[in-house]
Amino acid sequence: PTTAAPAPTKPAANVLSIYSDTYTNVAGSDFNPNWGQSGFNTAGQITIGGNNIRAYPNFNYQGIQLGSNQNVSSYGYLHLDYYSSNATSLRVFLISPGPVETPYVLNVPTAGWNSIDIPLSAFAPVNLSDVFQLKFDGGDGGKDIFLDNIYFWKIPPVPTTAAPVPTYPAANVISIFSDSYT
Repeated sequence: PTTAAPAPTKPAANVLSIYSDTYTNVAGSDFNPNWGQSGFNTAGQITIGGNNIRAYPNFNYQGIQLGSNQNVSSYGYLHLDYYSSNATSLRVFLISPGPVETPYVLNVPTAGWNSIDIPLSAFAPVNLSDVFQLKFDGGDGGKDIFLDNIYFWKIPPVPTTAAPVPTYPAANVISIFSDSYT
């Protein structure tokens, strides 16, 4: 790619980051666990526009061994930015012990960065309370894939009860927003 992936905008408090310059990543993750895959450049990452990106030339598949097992059951989505100018197939897997793994097939346009938010429900029956690996599979092999901003995110919780009803007399209040006052 000639440009960096789009910068994430989710609040850090709602993110569990695997790989991103924007957030603090899960410590100790191995982005080249040597699962017999082809094509991994020596550095494993390149820098474009001051942004680090995972680079996988001659790609057939690649694993990520997380630094520790992660409970992502309270998150709603897996976010991923990906780029390829020559791939026609790409699948992403979440993996829990067993191993239990489920693929999600990505559309791979061959122009520009692609951003996707995958609902974690798409990875059933993976145990979301015990995720320890991710895998990317190129299917057709021998292609070049670039990845960035791999993270889980959640929508902030919504209150389940209403705010307390105010008790001040209306004559003593200038209301900006309230169901109790004008």
